[in-house]
Amino acid sequence: MNRKNRNDMKIKTFLLFAITLLIWALLFFVKLHFWGAEGESVIDDIVSNMVGIIPPLLIFDFGLEYLTRDNIASDISEKITQTLMGESEAISAFKDDDKIRFVKNTVKHLVGEDAYDMVYAVMEPYITGKYNRRSMFRYKITLRNGQKSDLFDDRDYFRIYESLRYRKNYSGDCTLPQKFSVAFIMNDNALDEALRNRTYIFQENLLINPAELKKLLEMPAAEKRDFIEKELHLSVYVDGKLCTLEDADFGENIILANYVSEHDPAAKVHDIDLNFSMPQKRGVNDLMISISEPTYSPVIELSYPETDMEVKAFSFLNDGEDSSLDSATHNIDSFEFNIQDKWIYPMSGVVFAINTTREE
Repeated sequence: MNRKNRNDMKIKTFLLFAITLLIWALLFFVKLHFWGAEGESVIDDIVSNMVGIIPPLLIFDFGLEYLTRDNIASDISEKITQTLMGESEAISAFKDDDKIRFVKNTVKHLVGEDAYDMVYAVMEPYITGKYNRRSMFRYKITLRNGQKSDLFDDRDYFRIYESLRYRKNYSGDCTLPQKFSVAFIMNDNALDEALRNRTYIFQENLLINPAELKKLLEMPAAEKRDFIEKELHLSVYVDGKLCTLEDADFGENIILANYVSEHDPAAKVHDIDLNFSMPQKRGVNDLMISISEPTYSPVIELSYPETDMEVKAFSFLNDGEDSSLDSATHNIDSFEFNIQDKWIYPMSGVVFAINTTREE
């Protein structure tokens, strides 16, 4: 029952009480002055009437309340549910702790005690705001036969050109520092050690032969810098400003390109634009496009020369028809996954199996 209905009931009750008193007073006056009745007898009549009327009214009132209690409770519960589900203003009136408690109880009721811990653990980062998200995500990959290079023979290598653009929203205390790295991983077994305690804006697998790796490690600092800028053509933009390559670290398992940016580190939203090309050893390779953060409406494209390469795609994006391989655009020399108006959650992505083996 809402506030207006409660006020209406109070007014009606007061009016009924007032009218009853008025009728009794009128009857008392008529009997006393016109019918010649004594005052004591009139009062006795009123008391007798009250004794006769009040018990049935009380019994009826409590009985009606008992019989309608379940319906009233159900109606109140339905009104509360409709308010919570349909009116954001009502939800905003609750404290954050009360909102979280409401969500927990709802999840527990829906999935049961056994599955509650698992389901809520997945939801908790989004409820508490401890996650980052991306939008305007466009990832374009082009495979080509090797270009001329003094270090990488095109008979042993092909080239991968990558262009990645997205807008990233940081939550909580997280933000993008002005110093970060781009990583090229050559040994997956060393990932845990290599990626610890460092901020990476991007990482990719780089497959090269031991002979070329040895030459890279033996390069002086200036040539390593040239390798990043001229061989990989690596460029990083944050909020439209070109970042500066500070230095490069070369190791047996990982190559790091360390950058300095001029963006505002206190800002919570940044536009990232990253481009590069890299040599990749010929043969059978897997190129994995991983969605590591909640990403809205991503577009992933890959094109290749169909006469020289064979490429197959395997999607592990969200379970749904619009993100499946069957829904992707697949031409003779390209794939395109275009997820419209939908969030893709970690860990999701696409694997491209590339076969560049060619007969001599």
